[in-house]
Amino acid sequence: MKRIAVIFAGGVGARMNNSKTPKQFLEWNGRPILIQTLDVFEQTDLIDGIVLACKAEWIDHTKNLIKEAGLKKVLSIVPGGESALDSQYNGLAEAKRLFPNEDVTVLIHDGVRPLVDKETIERNIESVETKGSAITVTPAIETVMVTDNGSINRILNRSQCLMAKAPQSFKLDDILSVHDRAKAEGTHNFIDSASMMMHYGYTLYPVLGETENIKITTPSDYYMFTGIIKNRELGGLQDE
Repeated sequence: MKRIAVIFAGGVGARMNNSKTPKQFLEWNGRPILIQTLDVFEQTDLIDGIVLACKAEWIDHTKNLIKEAGLKKVLSIVPGGESALDSQYNGLAEAKRLFPNEDVTVLIHDGVRPLVDKETIERNIESVETKGSAITVTPAIETVMVTDNGSINRILNRSQCLMAKAPQSFKLDDILSVHDRAKAEGTHNFIDSASMMMHYGYTLYPVLGETENIKITTPSDYYMFTGIIKNRELGGLQDE
């Protein structure tokens, strides 16, 4: 039994309004966001190794960052793909190459979600190994509406709505098989691994995560991230 994290960081950060540095390499207190993400998995005892899918032209730089940070669990770095799912596939295929005959639980996680916590990672592993495919979620805290042709045609019951986060976790052979089926069928419109697994008939089980586990995609996300970190350093919200 192996527990492997596949971290994908192949984006260019177009919505970050920064043409020079991909968002995963932006820093806080001298540490790139990607390194902070990797370090959470490094420090989680149940994780046996990490496979990273990264922009090809940034691989050498990433290797240097990993060495400087003293991370030991990164087993391999592979080039990312044109989309997030393509990058995930490259990482999953590498995990299979590394462990061709092992029973592998794989946790797929965004390189720009550095605020994931160990407990959420551990709950994902437990869910996969006792029930099945696990999707990290948080409760919806605002009203969700569905639109059609420019007008609102449905308001969902918020108590039944969950927001998908990461990691999204599976048995390696299961998630690889649906990627292969999608490729064979020429289907490229899946939002994420969860939607792909559901399309091909797999049952998904929710794993409650923390609201702070945000994805840093835009400048406002980065400001929120730094605010959360500063608040933690001050010991959380203080009573007046």
